[in-house]
Amino acid sequence: MTSHKIGFLHPGDMGISLAAAAQKSGHTAYWVSAGRSAQTRARADEHDLLDARTLADLCAACSYIVSICPPHAAEEVAQQVAAHSFQGFYIDANAIAPQRARRIGLSLEEAGADFVDGGIIGMPAIKPGTTWLYLSGTEAEKVAECFSNGPLETSVLGDEIG
Repeated sequence: MTSHKIGFLHPGDMGISLAAAAQKSGHTAYWVSAGRSAQTRARADEHDLLDARTLADLCAACSYIVSICPPHAAEEVAQQVAAHSFQGFYIDANAIAPQRARRIGLSLEEAGADFVDGGIIGMPAIKPGTTWLYLSGTEAEKVAECFSNGPLETSVLGDEIG
């Protein structure tokens, strides 16, 4: 299996659990410290996430970016990533409507990224069988492989976004 650099926007409790699952699957987890709180920094440090410092540096360093943020911020975060012409896999794991996911996906794909829609069911992944990441999109299988070990369960729903 190939090891990937995966960026997490942003490592709250759920984001940290996804980052830990990626790390247990052999990948390196990154985050962006610019504009984040001391609490977020402590959480990222505790779980050995590497600090890319800025979003531009994260977009340049990582082949995957996972967005886990409050639903109201999902489009803004995606637009910021698209503005950096991110060319990797962008996973929107936010609780948003299918129409918003399609709109976000279109804007990222126009900027050069591969978009995968995700939905998380459950609390932060601490033990197997309690937290599911449902994925859709043409590259969903590749994303699921990033979380193949650890307590996070994944399920690919198909190629259609939303």
